[in-house]
Amino acid sequence: MSDVELRAVVERKEASLPRYVVVPARAVAAWRLDGTTTVEGTLAGVPLGRRSLKRWNDRWFLDLPAPLCAKAGVDVGDRVALVLRRASEAPPAELEHLLASSRVARERWDRMTPSRQRLLREHVAAAKRPETRERRARKGLGLE
Repeated sequence: MSDVELRAVVERKEASLPRYVVVPARAVAAWRLDGTTTVEGTLAGVPLGRRSLKRWNDRWFLDLPAPLCAKAGVDVGDRVALVLRRASEAPPAELEHLLASSRVARERWDRMTPSRQRLLREHVAAAKRPETRERRARKGLGLE
């Protein structure tokens, strides 16, 4: 799938909440999204990392944590260039190995909703060290 490039305004509902950008449904219509989707890309040229694109009625939005906004030099009201692409949905190697080597792990994974699978996949992938990813995968599947 191709990247989506758009301009968006950084918004915030309240000072205690994170900033966000709204992504019009038409901008990601070709992706045929049916729920929260993991994306990667850039905000004002700064890498987003893996972020969740979430449905908001007839549009989508992306939270922008304070450290990302600071790094990109953006704040509420700024119009920014946003580039998005769907991130890989492949499980991290440690989770994939566990699913391939353990019948119990595979059964538990298969019983999870797509949303729960995405949350576990992202939690495991966020760890920097392989042993941490392994531990998170085992714990997330109830094997520890």
